[in-house]
Amino acid sequence: MTITYGSQPGTGGDMGDILHVLHGRDTIESAAAYRRLGWPVAIGHRQRTGSGCTCQTDPAAPPCLTPGAHPLGVTVVPLASGDLTAAFEAAPGAGVIVPCTRFDALVVAHAIGMGVMLRADATNLHIPCLTAGHTTATLLVEPGTGSLLADCPQVDVRSGPHRWVAMPPSYGIRWDTAPDDELPLPPAKSVRPHLAQVLKLSLAARAQG
Repeated sequence: MTITYGSQPGTGGDMGDILHVLHGRDTIESAAAYRRLGWPVAIGHRQRTGSGCTCQTDPAAPPCLTPGAHPLGVTVVPLASGDLTAAFEAAPGAGVIVPCTRFDALVVAHAIGMGVMLRADATNLHIPCLTAGHTTATLLVEPGTGSLLADCPQVDVRSGPHRWVAMPPSYGIRWDTAPDDELPLPPAKSVRPHLAQVLKLSLAARAQG
């Protein structure tokens, strides 16, 4: 079964425009571009210069581990289309949160993710991939297929409306490989052999010290 991104009809803008926007830093334009891809969008916390994430109301609380890149609450509530601009205008720099309903997300260590992307590029396999600094990489695959890797302890599989991904330009989040509406999301089975090989090489390198 082929799953595409599900661009919304009548929203305007071609894929070239969307790609240009996604590599920019305008939160409202990026959120609108995700909506054009058919992805629901929710607003998240934001990182404040000098005072940390807006989730931190107690000065004695430990630092936020994902500042400006997580939802406002436990439940992710997507914005109605008419509320998107006003919501982000009221919270400049807020995180752009997308629930995992139009894709499954495979979250791995940054080095592992980059190894998978190098192998995938060599076989012309397009995997949308975003990074959180040099900490993690998140690979987006066909919805409902991520469970194939659920038994792998090195992979955090996110799937369904209660799981989410902070999208660029959320604080510290960047696209390594942006989505392309003309290409389907790959099923997890296409990613698995690349991931397995990278993990095997990583284990061998650690064993050699």
